[in-house]
Amino acid sequence: MSLVEHRTDSVYGIARDVPLNYVARDSVDMSFIESLSLDKHIVIYGSSKQGKTCLRKHCLLDKDYIIVQCNNKWTLDSIFGQILKQAGYKIVLSERKTQTGRNKIIASISANVFGLGGGAGAEIEEQDTLDVETKGLELDP
Repeated sequence: MSLVEHRTDSVYGIARDVPLNYVARDSVDMSFIESLSLDKHIVIYGSSKQGKTCLRKHCLLDKDYIIVQCNNKWTLDSIFGQILKQAGYKIVLSERKTQTGRNKIIASISANVFGLGGGAGAEIEEQDTLDVETKGLELDP
């Protein structure tokens, strides 16, 4: 049996990753994972140092969630606005669409020894552009 040594701060205390002493609790972890399939918002709340962040990091990938740190003085509109901002929504300030182009028709008739000859051609050039000016959601918490 090989002995693995760890630094104290990688097992205990505050860490950015799930600590090595994290214990999966079926009643909590599985209930949380099952709740994800209900197509509803999930709020993890509780007092400090109870394992909210560890639960989230243990069960989810970073790309699967957004974090909104709420304030007890916020209104429901403030919370919704903060969710939209964290999700990356932008406000469209203006939108301008331009179409440019030109058409050219070429026709020619010529005679030759064996009879009449003719030719025709056309050129069409079009360009569409769409300019959208956006602005990130600016919220004052």
